[in-house]
Formats: sequence, C-alpha cells, structure tokens
Amino acid sequence: MDISDNIKKRTSLTAVFYNRSFGFMVVPYAVERNMRCHIAIEPTIILPPKTSFDELGSAVKETIKIATNAPETDIEKNVNEFWKKTKYKGFRGFSNHFQSINVNLCEDMLKIKKWVSTPQKGYIKDDSQKPIEISVAISDSELGAIIKNIFETEK
Repeated sequence: MDISDNIKKRTSLTAVFYNRSFGFMVVPYAVERNMRCHIAIEPTIILPPKTSFDELGSAVKETIKIATNAPETDIEKNVNEFWKKTKYKGFRGFSNHFQSINVNLCEDMLKIKKWVSTPQKGYIKDDSQKPIEISVAISDSELGAIIKNIFETEK
C-alpha cells in the first residue's frame, strides 16, 4: 500500500502497542472536534507476537491511511476503548503491561517515537530516545523491522 499518494498537510497519528504474550495492537487516531486532541478510533488491528516484519509494516501503513482520512469526530460517539480487547478492562492496567510507540505522518515523513508507561494512568514521550524519522516510501518489511526493534530494546 502506498500511503505517499494520500498525504495531507496535517499530522495523522497511529499508535502501536505491544505485549510479548498478546502481540501487537495498531490503533488509528482522529482529531476530536471540540477539544482538538487525538482520540483512538476503530478499527484496531490485532496481530500475534510472531507477526512478520512485512505484516506489521503493512498493518501500520493501513492504519496510517485510516487516520489520515478520518474526519474530525466526537469523543462521545467514536471513542475506541481498544484496551478492552485484551484482558485489561482499564487503561491503567493495560498501560502497565503494553509498550507503546507513536507513528506520526508529517508531510512525506514518518516520525516514530517511543512512549513509556507512567503511574498517572497513561504514557508519556520517552525523551531519552531520539525520534526516528523515515520516508513514507519505506517498504512494509523495513517499517515492521524498525518497530519490532524499538519494542525489543525495551529495558
């Protein structure tokens, strides 16, 4: 899938969550109409832990395309409580057990940034790691390898 054909001037956001036992959750985000923040929307793509680089990269690119084309939305109507697709019913429990990275599409670049879980019920940017910036023309396999490598370097 070539996402470079569908670039908009705004930034679109996709999050990838990972747990060694569960696997990957790839989640698109849209802009909330009133608060102007990003909120998770459907669909969530779930992949097993042994997913190939190619499959993971393809899923991330598919989700980026969904996020890029998503209209502004209302949080009351379209909230995606993706963590409930795991054994965790609350986001705090989920965030304590899943690693997270954000993939931002900005113009013709993907900016990949690691996030870390906090005791305050969520994730914050990991400022100890510099964001990875790559062309949207990267192959699915290369993108999947980069994402898996980020998760495997977790301390």
